[in-house]
Amino acid sequence: MDNNEYREAIGFLAGLTIGAVIGTAAALLIAPQSGARTRRQIARKAEDWTEAAGETLEEARDDALELADKASRETRRLARRARKGADRTGERLAEVVEKGRDRLHH
Repeated sequence: MDNNEYREAIGFLAGLTIGAVIGTAAALLIAPQSGARTRRQIARKAEDWTEAAGETLEEARDDALELADKASRETRRLARRARKGADRTGERLAEVVEKGRDRLHH
């Protein structure tokens, strides 16, 4: 999951959670039942949504950590590759310089 997908997923989940909480609360407030029962239902739903939001955030955090780990591994791999390329280029340059010196002295 890349950074943009991660942000979009978090935004979607946050909007979904907020919308569900507001919709549930509105439905419970409009429903024909006692105030105490409505408050208990709202409290239960709020707990459910809080738990679900916590799980979603934990999953998002895990995904972000995994993405950071992959990026770190890829960065190290590319750095090793660049060092090897630079070493080979340096060796070739030294060979060319040595050949140039040999030609000048002969």
